[in-house]
Amino acid sequence: MKHASRTLKRKRKLAFRKRQTSAGGAARDVIRADMKEIKRGFREPKKSANGAARRNSATRHPANGPVFKHPATALEAAIQRYVDLFDFAPIGYVSLNRVGHIEEINLAAAQLLGGSRDRLIGKPFALYVTKEDSVLFLNHLLRCRSSESRIETELHLKKRSGEIMLAHLASSPMTSSMRDGVLFYQTAIINLTERKRAEEAIRQSEKRYRTLFDLVPVALYTCDAKGLIQEYNQHAVELWGREPKRNHPSEKFCGSLKIFYPDGRPMRHDNCPMARALRGEKLTAADLEIVVEQSSGARRNVLVSPTALRNGQGKIIGAINCLHDVTVRKRTENALRESEERSRAVIHQSTAGITGTDLTGRIIFANEKFCSVLGYKERELVGKTIFEITHPGDATESRLLFRRIVTKGEPYQLEKRYLRKDGSALWVSVSASPLRDAEGKTQSAVAIIIDISDQKKAQAFLEDRARGLEGEILAISDREQRRIGQDLHDSLCQHLTAIAFMARSVALRLKKHRVIEVEHIEEIAELINDGVTEARTIARGLHPVEMEPPGLVTALAALVKQRHWPVSCRLEADEEISVQDSTVALHLYRIAREAVINANKHARAREIIVRMKRSAKGIELSVIDDGVGIPGNSPAGSGMGFHIMQYRARSIGARLEIKPIKPHGTRVTCYVRK
Repeated sequence: MKHASRTLKRKRKLAFRKRQTSAGGAARDVIRADMKEIKRGFREPKKSANGAARRNSATRHPANGPVFKHPATALEAAIQRYVDLFDFAPIGYVSLNRVGHIEEINLAAAQLLGGSRDRLIGKPFALYVTKEDSVLFLNHLLRCRSSESRIETELHLKKRSGEIMLAHLASSPMTSSMRDGVLFYQTAIINLTERKRAEEAIRQSEKRYRTLFDLVPVALYTCDAKGLIQEYNQHAVELWGREPKRNHPSEKFCGSLKIFYPDGRPMRHDNCPMARALRGEKLTAADLEIVVEQSSGARRNVLVSPTALRNGQGKIIGAINCLHDVTVRKRTENALRESEERSRAVIHQSTAGITGTDLTGRIIFANEKFCSVLGYKERELVGKTIFEITHPGDATESRLLFRRIVTKGEPYQLEKRYLRKDGSALWVSVSASPLRDAEGKTQSAVAIIIDISDQKKAQAFLEDRARGLEGEILAISDREQRRIGQDLHDSLCQHLTAIAFMARSVALRLKKHRVIEVEHIEEIAELINDGVTEARTIARGLHPVEMEPPGLVTALAALVKQRHWPVSCRLEADEEISVQDSTVALHLYRIAREAVINANKHARAREIIVRMKRSAKGIELSVIDDGVGIPGNSPAGSGMGFHIMQYRARSIGARLEIKPIKPHGTRVTCYVRK
């Protein structure tokens, strides 16, 4: 113990002299030498008289590190401070010799390598380098030998437990004066595993951020606290119609050239939502809609959502803004609004009643026409069911059809009666259809109601008129049958009677005298032929010749030549006139025939003229007689024959006219347009 004390005093004196003549490295050598002496003293404790180990004034550290409790001198205090700094440094330190063996190691380095300092000192550091990075470590040693500066290398170390870690070695050369200038490499070992993990996490986060920033389907850009544009994605470029300069004083708050309020007023860039957010202002929903003008002059409606970015102290350090292009949505909303306004105008200004009901038949809305025809106000109708205003006689059918709309979605059309507010009935035509949602399910019903009261009245009138016409048609049929019978009696029957008398006379003569005169037989044959001609004439009157284009003139010529007419008839017609439509020709023939019959029976005329000519407007067909004319107390065309002719004229779009002529007579004219 005395020897150790003398050695320690000698080294302290040497250290003092070294400290006076050298700096840094020499002092470290002295302190290191003192440390080794102290450690050697710890390793060789002496026993007391009673055999118990006597402790030195310094106690052993739990992790093999000495701790000085009562430094006796300033040098001992310095040594203790160095020991504390070396052993308890948060970074691992190891001293390597030229061949890479561990000469000294602190607690942090021992913990990194996973062993005690006693076991690690003297071992090659290469044992703790992975096989893959052994060449890196050898190169590190070679560089340390050939350089006087600091050498740094990153490689993988393998702990005693087998765990692999990435480490950063920083070696600086240091000579030891206590060992005759032996060169050591003081090496700091920094565990990079956590830092690499953090860097990788930051890199992945940055990658995700950039991916989201670039690929998010909205425009994004960021500004610093002064409003200078820092970053923006491609969607922002497309929205602005230009690519602004980054971090440039001329590009602040927004990348578009011009900004406007939604009502069209210009907006200064320093008043835009981004600038206001950077000033810490609170923005309302009305502040978040702007209009940006692109470099092409096109304008886009944009919804913005700027968010201020703050540091740990709450100070605004920048902002990020999302821009949503809502131009198409705005146009769609405007178009939808205009469509709704047009639909509302059409509904309320429609000449037909329109009403909507829910699935129970309760009225949801009613337009002005529907309210007016029923005598209600809209507020009086809304809430009522359609069955409450339906006539009891039509309620059952109405409920049945409405149930089909609800259950099957089938539209229906129905003529029914509604009850007005005053209790009177109103005939209407109802066309009802279901209104479906996006899934095709019936949600409500809409009906179009048309007032058909006048139509019903007209229908009743027409039904009465039809019954009257049926009677007239039967009367006309009877009249025609009587006329045909009279024609047969007055002409053909009398002719056949004459033939019968002549044949009987010839038969008696043959019976009594056995003589037949050829002239009589020929006369009978001639009478028979005349009868055949007369029968053909009557048949032609019932069914005239085929109405080819020149057939009407031919039929009229045959009409005036019939022998049974008591009054002389003649035809005046242009040969080139032809009627292409056989139906028109047939009706014209019937009109002329009816007029000729009336003139023969009632006019007491001496002559009847059938005249057909072409005019500037079409064709004129006239039947003119020189008889007594129309009686003064009888309106023109009041008889049944006139009604027949009038009906035929209307059916072909012609106009019939009956006028008296001077000095006496009547003219019936049918005007046919081209």
